[in-house]
Amino acid sequence: MPSRLSDCLVTTRLVPATEVRAAIARQAVYGGALDTALLELGTLDEPTLWEALGRATGLPLPPAPLYETPARYEPPAGAPVALDGAWSERCRAVAVGFEAGAVQVLCGEPVARADIDVAAAALGLPFTLYVVPEVRLAAVRQAVFERPMTPRLVRLFARIAGTQPVRRWQAAQVKPPPPAVAAGGIEILAPGTRPAAAPTAPTAATTASVPAPAAVTAAPATLGPAPNRAPPRAAPLLPHAGRVEPKEFAAMIVRLKGPAPDVEAAEKALVALTKQDLGSKPRRWEAWWKKHQGEERAEWLFAGLSHKTIEIRASAEEELRALTGQYFGYHFDLPKLEREQARVRWQAWWYESGGGRRK
Repeated sequence: MPSRLSDCLVTTRLVPATEVRAAIARQAVYGGALDTALLELGTLDEPTLWEALGRATGLPLPPAPLYETPARYEPPAGAPVALDGAWSERCRAVAVGFEAGAVQVLCGEPVARADIDVAAAALGLPFTLYVVPEVRLAAVRQAVFERPMTPRLVRLFARIAGTQPVRRWQAAQVKPPPPAVAAGGIEILAPGTRPAAAPTAPTAATTASVPAPAAVTAAPATLGPAPNRAPPRAAPLLPHAGRVEPKEFAAMIVRLKGPAPDVEAAEKALVALTKQDLGSKPRRWEAWWKKHQGEERAEWLFAGLSHKTIEIRASAEEELRALTGQYFGYHFDLPKLEREQARVRWQAWWYESGGGRRK
């Protein structure tokens, strides 16, 4: 029976046990799959990882078109199982084709074999399984279900596939934000009037292709161990770019003057809203508001990309990516010069596309 990825890496001496433990520790902190942590740490390159995944799971690697230009497989009408986005998240798998009488499915490690077998039995169809790294599975899921990749995986994707190809991929896949919403009494001025719009339903003809890793030899297909399900991910907060109403900001300041639980909650809310960290002193926030109240919140987000605190930079990046559907090579953990160059490109695009007023 094939071993799990961590066991395979150690027993084959492909990666020292100390480095595997470091990747497992990173996985425990940041979540996601072990293969993602290994790539982030630079423990091994992607082609080597693909080979290790094939050995660990006993599954073959997919033909490149299945993950470079994926197309969603739809079961026949009235089928008892929908191989939709919810099924994909639960099973860490995406059905992307039908060939030789079998459904072609891309799987992440550990393979949710039991759940996938249930779906195959319900449909009365054989499934041909292939293994892919988590980052590739997320890119496929974005293409076929319009579920955006997390900023963390986009950053990793750019590292392994190249910034420009991933930028084209993102432009082809990410839909523009809704024209306008309102939340918590704050008016949201969405940049829905921008001229560029992403395709609403990607197909093999319209999906941007991302370079594949070097070819490797996969192990013969065999059954893998029964995995544990990954916990569901919390839905991200909806970003907004418009101006914040004075009464909304004033209400947060009032809470800073209340009991300790209110102060802590208000401080967290202010940091999340402004992408600044001025502590719990009301006077500091009042002075900041006096200076910046005339700005749209998008300007606060772009300023947050330059903040000294890494968590604030990451938060601002995540909101801007969700808001704009664009990728300009910005990573919150890049060296300062590279971050600033990417921020300038992103902000220039925002103004030029009509999203805000140039200062």
